[in-house]
Amino acid sequence: MRVQVELPENMDVAAHAAANARDEVPDRTPYGLHHLEDDPDVHVHFRPSLRNPALRWVSRKVRNRLDGFEPVAVAASAPSSARRHADVVLSMDEHTGFPAALVPGGPPAVANIVWAGRPEHYTRVQRATVGRAIRRLSGVITQAAGADADLTEGWDLDPARVHHIRLGIDTDFFPRQPWEEATATVASVGDDQFRNHPLLVDAVTRVRKRGVDARLELGTTRSDVDVPPELGVLHRRRMEGAVRAMYRRSSVIAVALEPTRRGSGSTVVLEAAASGRPVVVTRNPAMEGLVEHGVRGLLVDPEDPEAMADGIAELLADPERARAMGEAARAWVTEEHSSAVMAADIRAVLRTASGA
Repeated sequence: MRVQVELPENMDVAAHAAANARDEVPDRTPYGLHHLEDDPDVHVHFRPSLRNPALRWVSRKVRNRLDGFEPVAVAASAPSSARRHADVVLSMDEHTGFPAALVPGGPPAVANIVWAGRPEHYTRVQRATVGRAIRRLSGVITQAAGADADLTEGWDLDPARVHHIRLGIDTDFFPRQPWEEATATVASVGDDQFRNHPLLVDAVTRVRKRGVDARLELGTTRSDVDVPPELGVLHRRRMEGAVRAMYRRSSVIAVALEPTRRGSGSTVVLEAAASGRPVVVTRNPAMEGLVEHGVRGLLVDPEDPEAMADGIAELLADPERARAMGEAARAWVTEEHSSAVMAADIRAVLRTASGA
C-alpha cells in the first residue's frame, strides 16, 4: 500500500528528522508516521514543501486568509507522480485534509478531524464547503472521544466511514521521570484556543492560600495569561523537548480547559503519563476517554477553579498516591498510546479506505 502524506506546509520532514536527532522533538517523522512502515507492505511518501518562492508566497497568503487551510500547497502536489500512483492520501488535520478531499480525481483521501465543529458553527458558505469536503473523504479519523457524534449526527456521515483511533506519542522521547526529583511544582503547557490558563493560575493561587506548598510552571505562547513571580514561572514560548524538564520537576501535571468536545490537552495528558506523573484535568468526553479518575489522575468540573484547586491540593498532599497514579499511567500509555500503536490504527483505516 502506497501512502501519500499531505503535511502542513510549515512541516519539513528532513528538518524534523534533524531536530529529532538533536533530541529536540519526539519521533523522527511528524506524528511518528514512519511507523506506518512497520508493516513492510506499506510505503510512505511525504509531500515535499513548495520549492518555488513565488508559489510559497501565494500559498502563505491564501493560508492566512483561509484560517490555515492550504489549498495551494495541496493542489500543487496533485500532478506529482507520487500522489498519482498512491493508493491513498493521508492528512493529519483538516487544513490539508479538506483541500485533499476536494482535489478532483486521484486516490481516496483520509483525514484526521481535529478542530472542525458542527454545521451550526459555520456560515452558510463555510457550511457548504466543509460539508462537501467531509463527505468526499473516503475515511475520517477522530482521536477525541465524543467527536464522532459531531460528524455522524451533525454532518450526516455514514458511521462506517468514521474511525476513532488512539492518539500516540513517542514514549521513548518522554521517559519515566524519577519521582525522587519531583517537587511541589504543578506543570502545564499548551497553546490552543480551548486552554484556560487563567483558571489554572487562579486554582494554584487558591492552593497556596490554603497553606499548601505549590509552584506553577507554565509554558505557552498565549498572551491572555500571566504568572505572578511569587506563584511560579511562565515560559512564553513553545517548549518542545524542554517540556521534559518541567515534567521531571513536577508532582502534578494540570490541564485547565474551556468546555469542548475536541481533544485539546490530550497530548499533554499522554506525555505526563509517559513521564510517570498524575494529571488533574478538566472533565469532558475526550478526557474521560483518557483519564481513569482516581487511577491515573483526577477529572474536575469545567469553569470551576475551586474544583481544580481541590484536585491539585489532593495530590500534592499525598505524594505516595500521586506516585502510584503516575506509575499506573506510565504502564498504560506505553501499552495503549505509543506512536507505533497510533500508526497501526491509522494503517487499518487506510487499508479500508483504499481497498489495499
